[in-house]
Amino acid sequence: MSQPLTHVYEVYIRTTPEKLWDALTDPAKTEQYFFGCSVNSEWQPGKPIVYTMDDGYVPFEATIEAIEPKSRIVHTFKSNPEDNSTYSPDPVSRVTYEIEQMGPTCLLRLTHEHLAGETSTTKGTQHGWQMILSGLKTLLETGEPLKIERKEEAAV
Repeated sequence: MSQPLTHVYEVYIRTTPEKLWDALTDPAKTEQYFFGCSVNSEWQPGKPIVYTMDDGYVPFEATIEAIEPKSRIVHTFKSNPEDNSTYSPDPVSRVTYEIEQMGPTCLLRLTHEHLAGETSTTKGTQHGWQMILSGLKTLLETGEPLKIERKEEAAV
């Protein structure tokens, strides 16, 4: 069995904890930086978080383990490969968002604990989280979504 693997991402965003929390929990905002995915939940321990793409596909399953409004969210994370070959049926992992106010800036620390070690999910989220967090920062600081043109899109 593989050793657990942890990735930690930190981004400094010129915003308030309230606005950052809103961007993490408001489906209309998550669609703008999370690959078009809306995030819906009752935001209470034990409750699911439903990630839904604009075509109705639910790429991830998640359950809130701990939550402190405007400060911290801990949830499980499992890819849902049903009807989509992009995702693989890897074991559950854990994601923690931590918000720390630093004057007019917030530090957002995202920790993804891959309890089963290196998997397809590990490889995909390692790059994906960087794009998501960059999009979140851009949205909060400029009010505009980040446009990332993929190499295959540029060639078309």
